[in-house]
Amino acid sequence: MKRHLLKALPAALVMALSATAAQAALPIDFGGYLRSGFGTSGEGGKESCFGLAGASSKYRLGNECETYGELKFGGEAFKAANGTTFRINTLVAFAVNQNQDWEQSDPSWREINVVADKIGTGILADARAWVGKRYYDRQDVHITDYYFWNNSGPGAGLENIDLGPAKLAYAIIRTADEKDSKRMALSHDFRFSGIKVNPDGELTVGLQYNQKRNAAGAEPIASGHLLTFMHTQGNLLGGYNKVALQFGKGSAANTGGATLGATSNDKLTRLTEQLMMQPKGAWSGMATLVYEDKQTAGISSKWTSLGARPVYNFTDNYSLAVELGHDRVKPEDGETRQLTKLTIAPQLAAGPSFWSRPVLRAFYTYAKWNKAAQAAAVADTALSSTGVFGGKTNGSSMGFQVESWW
Repeated sequence: MKRHLLKALPAALVMALSATAAQAALPIDFGGYLRSGFGTSGEGGKESCFGLAGASSKYRLGNECETYGELKFGGEAFKAANGTTFRINTLVAFAVNQNQDWEQSDPSWREINVVADKIGTGILADARAWVGKRYYDRQDVHITDYYFWNNSGPGAGLENIDLGPAKLAYAIIRTADEKDSKRMALSHDFRFSGIKVNPDGELTVGLQYNQKRNAAGAEPIASGHLLTFMHTQGNLLGGYNKVALQFGKGSAANTGGATLGATSNDKLTRLTEQLMMQPKGAWSGMATLVYEDKQTAGISSKWTSLGARPVYNFTDNYSLAVELGHDRVKPEDGETRQLTKLTIAPQLAAGPSFWSRPVLRAFYTYAKWNKAAQAAAVADTALSSTGVFGGKTNGSSMGFQVESWW
């Protein structure tokens, strides 16, 4: 019954929004994201995806083995005479293995919220209030799909409060234990953004404090804090440079939100750098660097990631993308793990921009790793000795993929 109800929810939501829009004579906005495709490994069988144990991301070009999609529906539900508006936002996501022409997948409600805009006067003239489940101001590196700052979930907040030299946002986000209703934490998230520090450069400062809200008799939860400094340099070679420095402790020694199983001694230092370039001419691309030093449950590890994806356009629609990435993880109690991945992908895209979508790709991916990476890999995965490549420490895959957003 539950599964059938979940299947019916997206259709019911669209009908409800359509009825609301019809009554208000306002349109429904429709957006989304998708990626899908297929391939085979160099040893036969399905395509293999290469990721290093202990690394929080992988280089994604020619290295995504699932079908994934997001469908967004929303619209303006009410507009007051004073200019205040109320908007409904929803997002349903699904992910399935790329097997046959039919794979069952229950949808996941990633966003369902209402945002009220222009809620007051003075410093609140352009401010917004929101309540619901939301992707909250997520910051990511596109070529690795790495969300290094991501405090998302059910919550409420105020944002775009004009303080003059900065815009203030405050959100309170809940993290609950799915198996124990007595365990819960609240993340108080303060962000000061739009701070002008140099020509075309802006600074964002974020402070997240995690408050434990356990009921009597529940397993303890650690409090914690995450401090973030992020500088974005615009108008740089047709793109931007974004660098973020983060310090976390306790249940906030992560990328955002609360880790309920953390201890008060957990800690994190992370540097994330990304450079996106789109100069005039045929070239575009993105490069990234991540360095992370963390301690979890008394065990420390260091993760370093370095990679780039240059793209050369032969015409407005035909291009060649090449992605080279290297990940290294040094655990405190083991040998250094290493993985290097190279992908070559001819593309047919909707335009000459690095961000042009839809894009159809053919790809060839080659990866090489060491024995330490093999030993740490999950059984039957690409790097494992029980995986498709057996005792080898290198392998390849090839195939086709489509990616789009709208």
